[in-house]
Amino acid sequence: MKTTDIQFSRRNFIKATAGAGIYLASAKYSAIFAKNNSEPPVRLAFVGVGSRGMSMLETALMLEGVEIVAVCDIVAERVEKAQQLVKSAGQPKPRGFTGKEEYKKIADLPNVDGIFTATPWSLHTPVMVAAMKGGKYGGTEMPACDGYDEAWELVETAEKTGMHCMLLENYAYMRNVMMVLNMVREGLFGELNHCETGYQHDVRYATIGEKGELLWRAHERYLNHTGNRYPTHAIGPVSQWIDINRGNKFEYLVSMSSRSLGLNHYIAKNHGADHPNAKLKFKAGDVNCTLLQTANGITVTLYYDSLSPRPVDFIYRIQGTKGIYSGTLNKIYLEDESPVPHEWEEIDRYLQKYDHPLWRKYGDIATKTGHGGSDYLCMRDFVEAIRNKTEFPIDVYDAATWSIITKLTEESALNKSRPVDFPDFTRSKWKDRKPMPIVNPL
Repeated sequence: MKTTDIQFSRRNFIKATAGAGIYLASAKYSAIFAKNNSEPPVRLAFVGVGSRGMSMLETALMLEGVEIVAVCDIVAERVEKAQQLVKSAGQPKPRGFTGKEEYKKIADLPNVDGIFTATPWSLHTPVMVAAMKGGKYGGTEMPACDGYDEAWELVETAEKTGMHCMLLENYAYMRNVMMVLNMVREGLFGELNHCETGYQHDVRYATIGEKGELLWRAHERYLNHTGNRYPTHAIGPVSQWIDINRGNKFEYLVSMSSRSLGLNHYIAKNHGADHPNAKLKFKAGDVNCTLLQTANGITVTLYYDSLSPRPVDFIYRIQGTKGIYSGTLNKIYLEDESPVPHEWEEIDRYLQKYDHPLWRKYGDIATKTGHGGSDYLCMRDFVEAIRNKTEFPIDVYDAATWSIITKLTEESALNKSRPVDFPDFTRSKWKDRKPMPIVNPL
C-alpha cells in the first residue's frame, strides 16, 4: 500500500461508487446469502433516498444478510428508483412511502429492524425519535440534531426505549484516522495533549445554483447563522482518539468567526456584481476557529472553512509526548522510532503494521464504495450492531455531543468568544464508560 493511496484528497473523499457491474454482482451475492443463511436477515428501511440516501442504499445492498423492506421520500420518482434498485439486486420490491411524515408509518412496521435517514437536516431527529419509539434501531446522516432540545430528545428517547441511535459519521472510518486510532491504543504517541482538525472544503459550487440562487446549504448554514455549521466530519475521529464520552469529555469551547466575503465574491464573479444575491448579507463568517478544552486537559483546535477557494484539508493532527501525526502531510514523527531526528517520516511502514483490522479484512470491497471506502465500513458497523444487538460504535451520546458543537460555537462567536460549556449528555456516565475496543473481525 503506497502512501498516496490513502491520502486525504478530494478524490478519495467524494469517490463515486463502483461500476454497475461490480455493484450488482455484490448486491446479488448479498441477496443469495440472505436466502441461504440460517441467520435471520437485518431488515432495513431508508427514509430519504435522494443522492446521499441512494448511495448508502447501494452500499447496504452490498452487505451480506441485509434486506431492504421499505423506502421513503417526498419525491415519488425517487421512491420508484430506489425500489427498482433493490429489485435489481435480487430482492423483493420494498414497500414505498411518499410524504414528509410517512416515516412514522415505517416506524410502526413490524418487519423493520433498523431505519436509516438521509433526509434534510430538520428531519434527522424526528425520524430517529420515531424509529426508537417504534422499537427500531436508528441511523442518521450528519448532523444528528439541531440545538439543545433536539439533542436531549435523542438522548432521552434512547434511554427510555432502550434502543440505539447511531450517527453514521463516515469520516471516522477513513483509513488513516482508523490507523491512528489503532496506534493511539498501542501507546505509540504517548500521552496525548493536543489535536487539530477542521472541515476545510470549498462547497461554494454546491451552495449557489446555476442562476445565482441560494441552494439549501446557503439557507441552512450561511444566511442566518454563524459558528461552525458542520463539525462532525472533523471532530468525530479526534473524539475517538481522545476518548470523548468514554473516560474523557469536552468541558467548554471558545469560538470566533471571520467576516463574510466568500459567497458574495463567488456570486459576483459567476453571475455579475449586480445580481441581487451578490449583495446579500450572510451572517456566517468565511472561517470559524474554535478551541475546545477537555476534562483531562487535552486541547483541540477546530476549523470550519467551506467558503474559500482552497483544496480539501481536514488536518487530523494528533500530538503526544512521544510524537505527532499530520493528516495534511500524511506523515508521522515518533521520537524513538523515526530514523532522522526532527524530520517527518512517510507512514508506509506504520500502515503495514497498524492498519485497522476492518480495513485489512474489508478494504478491497470497501474501496468500491463512496468516500474512499468509509461508507461501506460505516454501514457495515451499523448493520452488525443491529444483527448482534450490541452498542453502536458511534452512539447517541456521541451523536448529540458532536452535533451540538454547531449551537455552542454560534453562541460563543456571537458573544465576543466567551466560553460556552458543553452539556454532559451522559450525565456523568463518561467517567466509567470504557473506550470502544478495536474490532478484529474473524
